[in-house]
Amino acid sequence: MKKAMVALLAALWVMLGAAVAEESVSEVKLEGVIEAAVEKTILAPYSGVVGDFTASPGDVLASGDALFAIRTTPVYADFDGTVTAVFAQPGDSAASVQERYGALAYMEQTSLYTADCSTTGADSDNENRIVHVGERVYIRSSSNRDRHGEAVVTSVSGKQYTLEVLSEKDMRLGESIKVYRDEDFVSSSCIGSGDLSRVDPKSVTAEGYVLAVHVQPGQQVSRGDLLFEIVPDRLNGMRGGDGSVSMPEDGVLLSISAQSGQAIAKDAPMATYCPRGQVKLVCAVDEDEIASVEVGDELSVTLDAYDGETLKGTVVRIAGASVSGEGAPAFDVTLELEESEHVRIGMNATAVK
Repeated sequence: MKKAMVALLAALWVMLGAAVAEESVSEVKLEGVIEAAVEKTILAPYSGVVGDFTASPGDVLASGDALFAIRTTPVYADFDGTVTAVFAQPGDSAASVQERYGALAYMEQTSLYTADCSTTGADSDNENRIVHVGERVYIRSSSNRDRHGEAVVTSVSGKQYTLEVLSEKDMRLGESIKVYRDEDFVSSSCIGSGDLSRVDPKSVTAEGYVLAVHVQPGQQVSRGDLLFEIVPDRLNGMRGGDGSVSMPEDGVLLSISAQSGQAIAKDAPMATYCPRGQVKLVCAVDEDEIASVEVGDELSVTLDAYDGETLKGTVVRIAGASVSGEGAPAFDVTLELEESEHVRIGMNATAVK
C-alpha cells in the first residue's frame, strides 16, 4: 500500500512539474522602449527671421498651438485717414494685385483739400512775400467770407507754395482763396492767393505676398496703424495668419532645428513631432525566443511607470536582420499599442505573450 501511494505521489509530481515546465515555456516576455511610430516635419511656410520662442522637445501640444514666429514685413499707414478700398486678400501676390488695381489699398486723408498758391495778392510788406514750409495759415473763400479754414504750408518754390488744408467750413472744390497769417483775416497778414483742389487718394503698395490684411473699406486709421503684413515667398495654400507657425495637429515635439534670431528659408525644417497616439513598443528579442513571436500576435503590455495598468499590443513587424553587433543575435519586434494617456515616448515597457 505504501509503495502504491509513493508511486502515485511520484506520478503526480512528475505531471505537475511537466505542467509548470510547459507553462514557463509557453510564456514569452519581451522588454523594450516606447518610440514614435510616426515622425512628421514642420517646414517654414516662408522665408524670414525666426523670432523668440519657448517650445522645447518633449512638449505635448494641441493643434493650433503657436510654436514659432517668423518676422513679416509690416505696412503701416503714413497718415490719418480713411481706407476707401482694399483689393488685396491673404495669399495674394502684391505685384499681381497692383498690376490690376494700382495698389493693395487706397486711403484718403482726413482733409480732402490742398491748394496751389502764390504770393500774388499778398500785402506789400516784404515779410508777407516770404512763406515758410511748416507754418500754419488761415484761408478764406474769395467769394464767400463764411467759408474758411486752417492749413499748413507743405512746400515752397520761389513765389509758389502749396497748402494742405487741415480743417475747413463748407469750402468748395476749385474755389479761389486768400491766405492769411492772422486767424482774423486781417488784410495786412495776407500772404497770397490760390485755388483749392482735391487731395488724391493715396495708394498703399508693397513687394512680396500678402500674409495678413488688418483693415477693411471704410475703416478710420491713424498714422502708424498696421495695414498689411507681407512675406517674400508665395504661400502654398496658406490663407492668412499672424506670422506664427503653429502645431498642425495634437502631438509631441521630438526635435527643434529652428533658432531664434537666425534667417530661415522657405520649406526649411523647423521641428519634428509625433502625432498623438502614434507610438510603438520596440523590443530586442533573442534568437532563441524569436520563433515564439509572430506578426499579428496580441500581447499584454505593462508600462514600468504604471505597474497596475495593462495595454493591448499587437506585433506589426519582426526585423529581418539582427540588431546585435556582438554576442547572441537579437531581432527588433515592433508592437502597435492602443492609445493611453500614460504612454510617453522613451518609457520602458514589458510585453507578455
